[in-house]
Amino acid sequence: MNQIFTTSSQSNKKFRGIKNKLQLYFSIYLLLTALIIGAIFMFYEKRERIEYITDLLTELHIDIQTLSGIEKDFFTYETINTTFFKTGESEYLDSRKQKLYTIQHSLIALKNRKELRNEDIDKKLFKLNQAVGEYEVLFERLVLITQRKGYKDFGKIGQMRKFIHEIENSNLPFGKEKLLMIRRHEKDFMIRKEEEYIDKLSLAVQELRADIRETVKDKKYQNEMLDLLRKYQYAFLDMVDYEKQIGLNVHEGMRYQTQQKAYQIADIIGQINKEGKRQAQEITYRIKYTLGAVIVLCFILGMIVSYLISKKLSFPVQQLSDSIHKVIKNDFSEEFKINPIITSDEIGWLSKDFGLMLDKIQSSLNETQEKTQEIERSQLQIMDSIRYARQIQDAVLPTEVELNEYFLDSFVIYRPQKVVSGDFYWVYRKKRKTFVAVVDCTGHGVPGAFMSMIGQTLLNKIVGQSKIYDPAMILEVLHLEIQHALKQNEGKNDDGMEVAICAIENTDLGKKVTFAGAHRPLYYVQDGEFLKIKGNNRSIGGKQKQENHQFITHTIHLQTNDTLYLTTDGFADQNNSDRVKYGTQKLTQFLEQIKEHPFATQKLELTKEFETFKDKETQRDDMTILGLRV
Repeated sequence: MNQIFTTSSQSNKKFRGIKNKLQLYFSIYLLLTALIIGAIFMFYEKRERIEYITDLLTELHIDIQTLSGIEKDFFTYETINTTFFKTGESEYLDSRKQKLYTIQHSLIALKNRKELRNEDIDKKLFKLNQAVGEYEVLFERLVLITQRKGYKDFGKIGQMRKFIHEIENSNLPFGKEKLLMIRRHEKDFMIRKEEEYIDKLSLAVQELRADIRETVKDKKYQNEMLDLLRKYQYAFLDMVDYEKQIGLNVHEGMRYQTQQKAYQIADIIGQINKEGKRQAQEITYRIKYTLGAVIVLCFILGMIVSYLISKKLSFPVQQLSDSIHKVIKNDFSEEFKINPIITSDEIGWLSKDFGLMLDKIQSSLNETQEKTQEIERSQLQIMDSIRYARQIQDAVLPTEVELNEYFLDSFVIYRPQKVVSGDFYWVYRKKRKTFVAVVDCTGHGVPGAFMSMIGQTLLNKIVGQSKIYDPAMILEVLHLEIQHALKQNEGKNDDGMEVAICAIENTDLGKKVTFAGAHRPLYYVQDGEFLKIKGNNRSIGGKQKQENHQFITHTIHLQTNDTLYLTTDGFADQNNSDRVKYGTQKLTQFLEQIKEHPFATQKLELTKEFETFKDKETQRDDMTILGLRV
């Protein structure tokens, strides 16, 4: 404990050397920093105030644009909204009122700011306030005229509709076609806003007036109709006058004046904003010149300080760094040590600590290397055992030569995902029957290989010793044997397998094929047609809800040269680089596509298709495809 305290005291005493030097250098830089801050603080403060004003002008410009948008929406939607003409209330006018309040508040804030104030800016601010006021007067007058003009049953348009409808509903014997012509000219004017339809409507009114005088003999009704027609014409002319005040096109009327006033406001804001940016840029230039002078001074002083630091600190640190890099470059070999730095400051202590740390690392590396070599030896023994297991597994599988002893032709694609496989195919000859199966066991690698050996042993026992020849019964017994062998009823294991099994025998009608499947189908070609038999939706082994569903034996009759295909799901479940599976449907279509080719070609085509689809992806599962020509 005393030794630790002594060491700590020595360290604290020696640490004062570099500490004091660094404090001196830091104080110099701190002084230079204070000078820089003091020189430019005043400029930045003024620049920020000007930038605030330019931001305020930008917001004001955006508010003006928003106001124009609200007004456009008002004239687009509210002028055809009967509720507005009925109540005089509009959510667009309310929104515009709020936005106008914001604009007025911004104008007051601009007026109270002094940073940009000069005679020219004062004039522009006065013009801006004046333009906003004129803009508001124009808009309010435009809204009032729009309300007077009306829509449907309101305003002058409502009066027109009322008068003309009374004429239409009078059932008096005047020319209805003349009335329809009036309505047509009225509609044309409302849509096209062209003055020629005013004259056409007036002419049509005169014609209808003359027709009423001629056809309506009753003076009372005649006078009533003529009075309604006169009121309609006057209401129409009033409506035309309102339309002219609003503007028959985009280049005239109050709508045009309002738009021009908005352009004028935007132009004034742009001029003020430009002046603000000019002044901000001028201050930026001053800041740059000030910074340039201070940077030159700092550079000179920095060179002096850097020389002192290099002389007192950097050289021993560089020595220590070079020594460390040399040790790292040689992979911490025991032949290389940290060169000690003999100084009475922290760098000397750091050099000593690095030397102790290196000794510890080299000791740990030696120990790790010995353990790694031991693991590599164990792994080599395990891989030798697995490769030997692969030889045993290959030895118990039928070769294509053996298959061709029972069939006219055959091919096998057998590709384990790892060294050994959980897939296997099985052929057994009993009396006049040839049994063939393709089996996919749970798992890959060694666990799957153990399951495959159990499966082959049990199939040989069921058919060879127990003499059970019906495919469905073989699967039922295999299911029970797997449960018993793996003690699955005790909950020890839940592994299983998927099986496609056939029994083939010669008959007077040709080749009789009986088939049963546990989650696996049978593909076959009969008279040139590609067909499929689904297996049961039930697997072998494990606890299953479908155990009360019995396996079903299917019987088909084939002729010489017809073909059978038995597969596991390894091909269909393989994914490509887009994580998309090949799929059972696509495999079925591909088998049908190549069914007429010789078996040797089919094997090559299937292998090529698998490799092309898989591309650079790793194989996902064990894969087996067995083709037989009966």
